[in-house]
Amino acid sequence: MGFIMPKPFKVGNIYYFRLHVPRDVVKIAKGRIISVTVGDSARSVKVGGAVKVSLRTTNAKEAKARHALAQADAERFWSALRDGHKELSHKQSLALAGEVCEAFIADFDEDPGNPKTWERVIDVNKAALGGQTNPLHIRSEVGQQRDLEQRFGNFADAVVGRKGLVIDDVSRARLLQHIAQALTEAAEVNLKKTQGDYSEPVTSKRFPVYEKSRSKRGQSAKSTTATFESIIDGEVARRAAGRDAKPMPEGTERKYRMAADEFAQFRRGDVVRTVSAEEGDAWRDAMTQGGRLGNNTIKQKLQNVKTIVEWARKSSLGKLFPHENPLAVVQMPEIKEVSSEQRTLTLAEARKVLTMARSETSPEKRWLPWLCAYSGARINEVAQLRQSDFFQVEGEWFYRLTTAGGRKLKNASSERRIPVHADLVAEGLIDFMMQDEHKGAERIFPVRSQGNVAGWVRHTVGLKRKELAPSHGWRHLFEDLCVTHDVLDKARNYITGRATGDSGAGYGRSEAMLPGLAKQMRKIGSYL
Repeated sequence: MGFIMPKPFKVGNIYYFRLHVPRDVVKIAKGRIISVTVGDSARSVKVGGAVKVSLRTTNAKEAKARHALAQADAERFWSALRDGHKELSHKQSLALAGEVCEAFIADFDEDPGNPKTWERVIDVNKAALGGQTNPLHIRSEVGQQRDLEQRFGNFADAVVGRKGLVIDDVSRARLLQHIAQALTEAAEVNLKKTQGDYSEPVTSKRFPVYEKSRSKRGQSAKSTTATFESIIDGEVARRAAGRDAKPMPEGTERKYRMAADEFAQFRRGDVVRTVSAEEGDAWRDAMTQGGRLGNNTIKQKLQNVKTIVEWARKSSLGKLFPHENPLAVVQMPEIKEVSSEQRTLTLAEARKVLTMARSETSPEKRWLPWLCAYSGARINEVAQLRQSDFFQVEGEWFYRLTTAGGRKLKNASSERRIPVHADLVAEGLIDFMMQDEHKGAERIFPVRSQGNVAGWVRHTVGLKRKELAPSHGWRHLFEDLCVTHDVLDKARNYITGRATGDSGAGYGRSEAMLPGLAKQMRKIGSYL
């Protein structure tokens, strides 16, 4: 008799997953808790002679897709049991906690809900961390571990299961501590979002990237058994090589690794040479089911994996997939485009923002809208300004947007010098920037400026229009005003940092041309 592939079965109208435990691991598997993916969540199930769990759907096609994901989770768990218990390093434990944290933040990004909910979550998390979920219990290490297990055990099961790990008791205790701290930080981020603060959380920078083991980092990306991990390792090493190298940012590396992990889990394999277009197509369909992920997020995940496969092709010097990247033919999900007109501030909205900014005392709300209004610059660019960036040429004030001092800009064209409009001088910008307290300061505006300003525009100024980009809308408006007031195209592109690719891209880069650039800026009239 041939092997019978497990498939969903019905109990009433609901489909279920059931998989018998392999004979070689049944003794050590019984009684353990296994985490399996069901739809958009992880379910913790106690293992008996088989693993059984509801797939939570009455749709046959969706049940089949969910069954495949649950089976992949179970198979990884059996493999982990065969390998034996693993000890997590401190860095690995933090990295896994970071993945839980990022997922928790992403899940509530569009609608963070009620602030009271997050205040309650923070309080309960801290009580568990202190071993005082029940305030009548005497505080003890045993009580703390019990509270952490009850509160965060499912999260630990899920993240460890996704990596195909079975960890020892010491590692689990430490992981629970890290997850408790990470989820408390995530709740604090979500609480700030309910208050209009959507700035980049510090948590995204503090957690390391998960690495299985250091021994694998030496694996050749040209090998026929190269994995997603080894390909990413190779690309990270390539970009960091050389005296004037530009290393891959840690946040970017983390996104590639997370997308690769998710795809590898879906296809039940991480060897790159076996990737097929059919797998990419099926992964896209699985991600679109249930509507948990936005199409733009799904598109980005697909693109990240496609990029990793492309790195593999190049590192193999064309021997791997010599004709085409197999994921090149996978169609991306459709995304509803928002027109530039809808994202742009109207003149009435612009005047309202600038007028209300005059009464603000926090520097980012007072000055960043005005700087964006008279430059079309990205808010993160002007939020990095220092006193030393301001200078005069022939009586005209300018400021530099630069990567000097570890600052970040979008691309090479973003390095530029922008004339200070007369309205900004009249408003007192130069007086503010030249204050003694700003001398030598690395930052005048806070790291969270973008989120602080966006929340202020939405909730204090009261611009609720969904399509509007609260800060980026200045960029579109400024460019429109440049056209209206006959500002030269080369000057407009230079001031806004637009990459054109032609020989005129150097406009304004020598000091001799700066007075002419100031003359072009003077063509822009006043908003108020």
